[in-house]
Amino acid sequence: MAGTSLDRGVATPVETIGVAIATLAAVVFLGFLGRLHAAAVQVTNVAQSAARAASLETDPTAAERAALEVVSSSPLSTRCVGGGRTTLAWAPSSTGEWRGGSVTVTVECSLRLQSLATVWVPGSHDVAMSDTQPVDRYQR
Repeated sequence: MAGTSLDRGVATPVETIGVAIATLAAVVFLGFLGRLHAAAVQVTNVAQSAARAASLETDPTAAERAALEVVSSSPLSTRCVGGGRTTLAWAPSSTGEWRGGSVTVTVECSLRLQSLATVWVPGSHDVAMSDTQPVDRYQR
């Protein structure tokens, strides 16, 4: 009985190593989740920038080129598998014209999970974000 009362409340080296491994795994996992969230925010920002660039153009064809240029020059070209996909849709104004309507750009990205983690993780995670901007009415 005297031996058990001395050991009460003392962590052995084996228990300490177990706690250290669990803490390390939790830190790596939280870092991975943080980087995944940051990548999703980056996709959102690129979608917004592409929609704004498209809304400043004079016609839907030029708008699509502008949106594609924004996405291809963004950091998503290295972060996404295949560089990211862009879809442009537009709604005409009440008079049926491009000016005064709205443009929606959707950016889809298959994130490389192994580039997001500090350790190797297989596969990818799909993120798609959209943004709608009014087409500039006061273009020349």
